[in-house]
Amino acid sequence: MAISRKSSKERLALKLSLAGTVLLASLGIGYGLYVGSNAILLDGMFSFLSMGMTGLSLYTAYLVSKPDDRQFQFGYAHIEPLINVVNGLLILMTCLFAFITGVKGILHGGHEIVLEHALIYAVLSTVCCFAIYFTETYIARSEQSELVRVDSQEWLVDGILSAAILVGFLLVILLDKFGYSRWNAYVDPILVSTLSIAASVLPLKVLKRNLREVLLVAPQDKVQHQVDRVIAKLSKQYHFDDYTHHFAKTGRQYDLEINILVKNETYWTTGRQDTIRELIWQELSEELGDTWLSVSFTSQERWL
Repeated sequence: MAISRKSSKERLALKLSLAGTVLLASLGIGYGLYVGSNAILLDGMFSFLSMGMTGLSLYTAYLVSKPDDRQFQFGYAHIEPLINVVNGLLILMTCLFAFITGVKGILHGGHEIVLEHALIYAVLSTVCCFAIYFTETYIARSEQSELVRVDSQEWLVDGILSAAILVGFLLVILLDKFGYSRWNAYVDPILVSTLSIAASVLPLKVLKRNLREVLLVAPQDKVQHQVDRVIAKLSKQYHFDDYTHHFAKTGRQYDLEINILVKNETYWTTGRQDTIRELIWQELSEELGDTWLSVSFTSQERWL
């Protein structure tokens, strides 16, 4: 039941995000073309890209809640970080394209925009983005969902873009007021190039974290230390001759394999082996949550 509730809230958050991206993508692209603002067009394109990725994340949330089957015998958890890597790469490519567009705009003397309509979009977009960001952040924290957390980061980026666009347009008003109207044409391309650099920080962080999981790099966190501590304690208490363990995190699932060397085959009956498995699970179940746990015993060192 816990997994079902988590999946339900996760999908609710992603459906809210999908509805928001449809609205803002339509507004952003439409307003951007109408008022002649590449900054607004960038914001709309970012929302449009997010719409596709949110739909994919919603489908992924459904997949990872499914049990293993004949095709995916280790479950679907590995799909989650893979989707997040693709998501991060697409956002990074969008930022790069926007930066190039902004620089070209500056070199070609900038362009004028229809300020009144641009301000309306900037206010609406900023309020909507941050409202969805805070909602998703709360759900991601309470449900410990990496999918929703990554999606919320997209809304944070979009919110920052929209807020900076709003500040930029207010700057245009100030320039007009103080007699510097000749610089107004440069505000939009400067905004585009500056915001694209700032926005690229978050996808880089997403890529760094999720690439580690795709590559099965052992997590260097408190869970890893707890696993090391528990196995070392049991080894000392029950006199293992030796042991090795392999630990990885893929999406929301931990994979833990423990190999224990026991040379006294008479003493290490099947029942005693199961006792060790139960003790390991009792010690680690709270930290590991959804876990693929394998504990094997051998009398030959070659199998460690």
